[in-house]
Amino acid sequence: MRSSARWLVIVASVVVVILLFVLLQPGGSGNRRTSPSSSSPTPSTAGSSSPTESSQPERTVIEVTFRDGSVQGPTEFTLTPGERVRILVHADVTDEVHLHGYDLHADVTPTEPAKIDFVADAAGVFACELEDAGTLLFRLEITP
Repeated sequence: MRSSARWLVIVASVVVVILLFVLLQPGGSGNRRTSPSSSSPTPSTAGSSSPTESSQPERTVIEVTFRDGSVQGPTEFTLTPGERVRILVHADVTDEVHLHGYDLHADVTPTEPAKIDFVADAAGVFACELEDAGTLLFRLEITP
């Protein structure tokens, strides 16, 4: 009986490790971008067909471009708590992107976009900016 209990613990441990591996995988590239035609858009979402993401909720992608000293496209986004979010910032400068309130940072260069992944688990209005330049990229409102 003791031997079967030991095997049960081993199998349960392996299952937990596999589940954690699948749940903590970074997102894939099967996401749609936000529409620049709306003044205050809600970011779009898309599912993924990869096996590791099929059990995860969809990811909302907020993509912003900073060129020639100004933000191109929408500068306000609205989400609901619990959404998985990826912020992508393309810029023609080297700087640090900072999402205030969540205190998340990522470097951006003309050749490498900044990428910030998080779960929108705090309601409020949050500024995302180019930190060194002090330039507001967008406002993110998370409403219940």
